[in-house]
Amino acid sequence: MLNIDGISQRGFCDGISRRRVLEVGSLATAGLGLPGMLARQAVANPDGNPTFGRAKRVILLFMWGGPAHQDTWDMKPDGPVATRGEFRPIGTNVPGLHVSEHLPLVSRHADKLAVIRSVGQEDNNHSTGAHAGLTGRKHELKQESFNARRSDFPHFGSVLSYLQPNRGGLPTFVSLPEMIHTTNGAITPGQGGGLLGRRFDPFQITEHPDRRDFSIESLKLPAGVGLGRMAGRRALLEGVDRIARLADRSSSSQSLDQFYQRALDMVLAPKARHAFDLSSVPEEERWRYGYHAFGQGVLMARRLVEAGVKLVTVYWHRERKTIDSSWDTHLLNFTELKHRLLPSADRPISALLEDLQASGMLDETLVIWNSEFGRTPKINKNAGRDHWGPCNSVVMAGGGVPGGQVFGATDEQAAYPTSEKVTQDDIAATIYHLLGLEAETRVRDRLNRPHAIALGEPIHKLLGGHCRVEPTRDPTPRIHVTSIGPFETMLKENGNRFLCLEPGNADNETHWAIKGLAQPSTGKTGRSLGDAAATLTYKGIFWNHFDYTNVLIRWSSPTTLEGVSLSLAGKPVPIPKAPDSAEPTAVWQIPIPQGLVPSIPNGPGKLVVSLTAPGRRLAGLAVTGDPVRDMVLERFDIA
Repeated sequence: MLNIDGISQRGFCDGISRRRVLEVGSLATAGLGLPGMLARQAVANPDGNPTFGRAKRVILLFMWGGPAHQDTWDMKPDGPVATRGEFRPIGTNVPGLHVSEHLPLVSRHADKLAVIRSVGQEDNNHSTGAHAGLTGRKHELKQESFNARRSDFPHFGSVLSYLQPNRGGLPTFVSLPEMIHTTNGAITPGQGGGLLGRRFDPFQITEHPDRRDFSIESLKLPAGVGLGRMAGRRALLEGVDRIARLADRSSSSQSLDQFYQRALDMVLAPKARHAFDLSSVPEEERWRYGYHAFGQGVLMARRLVEAGVKLVTVYWHRERKTIDSSWDTHLLNFTELKHRLLPSADRPISALLEDLQASGMLDETLVIWNSEFGRTPKINKNAGRDHWGPCNSVVMAGGGVPGGQVFGATDEQAAYPTSEKVTQDDIAATIYHLLGLEAETRVRDRLNRPHAIALGEPIHKLLGGHCRVEPTRDPTPRIHVTSIGPFETMLKENGNRFLCLEPGNADNETHWAIKGLAQPSTGKTGRSLGDAAATLTYKGIFWNHFDYTNVLIRWSSPTTLEGVSLSLAGKPVPIPKAPDSAEPTAVWQIPIPQGLVPSIPNGPGKLVVSLTAPGRRLAGLAVTGDPVRDMVLERFDIA
């Protein structure tokens, strides 16, 4: 059997795809013929190891909100002052490939990365931009905040579920830790089966896997029902189902039947139940990925592809449905990236690449960083960057993609591609190529109409390994490296929003105007308070939109809250009344009354903390988005 690509593919009976037949025919007309085509393919793959079909599984990390590409993958340290930002690039294990200084762990894996810097879509909307990034297809609309529709193009995972479904209980396509949506609650299009129908939706996890009570409700057995009884129920239900189908053959009932069957398969499959069960994972391994929603989601994704799931999408999450904790950094772009977003992405992505490499799975597992768009070159008046469709960076690793590459280039502001512009259509075609699917492969919608799975072209130059970077000297390191103490380190590892003061840390204290704290003492942690109130004013921009909920106070030694008073911007924060028998502790978390934070004006110097605590020594103070979990405090010996 003649097989040009080295593997069988849908098309004619001899295994040649329609695209290849047309290509051979056109080449023959030009006098090249089949030998010329084979010679050209040999040049494209000099090692004789084609990339078509190399990826057996995919982990898609969708960074909902739109990360600033010029502060992550496409740094412009010599660009205009107004656009280049606060961060500096650092060297990696590939000389000449530089990334943000806040991705130090990922920088050690640059030899596995292919950075595509010239992606442009001309769409500044979260909803339709995400649809393009999740499906490889521009949405017919170009607007914001509308719900997913049955006419949407299907997610990559839904296409795989249609063309290459798993058997034996494991789902083909899983998404976690929640469905993404805009702030008004509109479900973002492109996350499911769309025009293919609901039966090609993902198995959707809607709980955050970092929570101690995390469980997959769909995989729980009913109380008192063992696997044997469940199997018996299946046989009975199949009989009932056959009768029911005679009465009702609607597409909606068939979809529900298939949903039920799939859920039942997963309940009965030990392999599936084990893959979803993070409680069996050693604690040290869980900490390596970061004990927050994204980190544990990436860990679960690795376990799922190890078990046989073909595509897992890990979405960046919201801490709460109405509060924007995504990469949508219109406000305080650099603070949010430095304190929360980049540290929470750096650790799990590094751990994932390391583990896939160690297990031998990376070469057949495609890992993708993608999002709906990039962000503006111009830094706005709120120290943020806004939506920017004309330019973005997508990163791939594994799955047959040669690492240590940079494809495309942008101008000095990272505003527009200056060479080799591609779109999400081409990203999709590249993904499908690696999965062994031609872009012209058809899927059929519920009305039996055919649709090509991708409209773009695979990025052959990248796949052929022809985008190696020129070795250059590493960027000049910062003259002064900011000192980060244990308190701030702990807050970063917690993966939530915070503003913190670490008394005695000179670098940290530069962000605050401090009155009423004694000078640091040699060999002692923190700074002492006197009888009068200390006034601590945050110099940076405060935004009440972020809805901080707690004040975290760390004392140098265990104590109670007796005689302590606290206020924010002149508004009192009630001190919890602990029982007289309460044990002294080094850390207290005090809830901020609802409505207090929104009443604080926005802007620099607006957050003023007044703290009275005679005889105490303050080792740390933070205003946090949510309470810091006890397990995090204990892990970093802060409690």
